[in-house]
Amino acid sequence: MEADWAVEVGSDLPSIDIPWEGFVDLRRIPSALLDIEEAVNHSALRQALITLNSSASPVLTSKCDFWTLASSEIDPDEFGAQAEDALTGYASYIDMLQCDRERLSSFEFHERWVRNLTHSLRTIALSNGRIELIIRPANIDSSTGYGVTIYATGCGADTTRSYSSWEAVLRAAVTATMKLVPLIPTGE
Repeated sequence: MEADWAVEVGSDLPSIDIPWEGFVDLRRIPSALLDIEEAVNHSALRQALITLNSSASPVLTSKCDFWTLASSEIDPDEFGAQAEDALTGYASYIDMLQCDRERLSSFEFHERWVRNLTHSLRTIALSNGRIELIIRPANIDSSTGYGVTIYATGCGADTTRSYSSWEAVLRAAVTATMKLVPLIPTGE
């Protein structure tokens, strides 16, 4: 699978904030998932949110979205795809924050996290999709630190195949996140 990471930290760049107007705390109120249109309409996104906000999860989510990609937005090389499989696509993002306040505040932890997650995802034999991880500033109530936006995209020769590719990429990213985060040390 294609996977990359970047850092976007700056005063004029987006941050991940909790709470925000419309925020739904899925850890405390799992049934609120029914109020999130993207989760209701896309089972893979719904399952990702359930998993990432479960009591066993080291992270919680802040926002998500889902959209379609036109062929002009799909570079076959960046998706590990053949040109004939880059005709249509789907994409989503999920903003994730560490539950542990020490990890939340550590840039070094986040850098290790995305490096390890990217490395792990690149070992998965999955074409027609990619993951991009972005470290951003984050705020939870009065605690500041960092969070990660995970972009999952998939492409295909038609909408059915591209949707399946997107689902597989998102599932792989969530599975890798749940396995890796507990293994990464907080300090140097």
